Amino acid sequence: MSVPESDEPIATSCHESGSLAALRSSSLTISDHRTVMRKDPLEKIEGRWTLQILLRLNAGEHRFSDLRAAIPRVSANILTDRLRALEGAGLVERRHLPPPYASQIYMLADLAAGLRPALDALSRWRAETRDAPVPAQGTGRSSALDREQSR
Repeated sequence: MSVPESDEPIATSCHESGSLAALRSSSLTISDHRTVMRKDPLEKIEGRWTLQILLRLNAGEHRFSDLRAAIPRVSANILTDRLRALEGAGLVERRHLPPPYASQIYMLADLAAGLRPALDALSRWRAETRDAPVPAQGTGRSSALDREQSR
C-alpha cells in the first residue's frame, strides 16, 4: 500500500497525536502501526478576509488594486499575506501581465474548482440578503413585527 507523503509528523501513539477519536477521523494507518496525519483542506481557506478574496476571484480575474478597492477595509499588507497563503495552498494563481500593463492579476487555480459551487451559492445568498431588514436585537426570540403579524 502506498502512502502519500505529508509534512505532518508521524505519530506512533495516541498520546503523541491527540485523542483516539481525532486519530481515527483524520489519519491513515500504515502497516507498521504508525500514523500519518493529513491536513484539513479547510485550513487553506480559514482566516479573516480569505472568503472575501475567494468570492471576488470567483467572479473573475482581478489585479491587486482591484481587489483592494473591492474589499476596502483590508490593508494592503494583509491582502498580500492572504493572497500569498492562498497561492501557496494552490487555490490562487498569479500571472504577470506584459508591458505596458506591468502588473499582476490573480485568479482561482484549478484546485479551487471544487469550491466554485459553494462560492456561487454564497454570492447569491449575499446578493439576496444584502438589503434584507436586520431583525430587532435585545427583544428575545420574537420582535415587535412578529407580535404585530400574529394579531
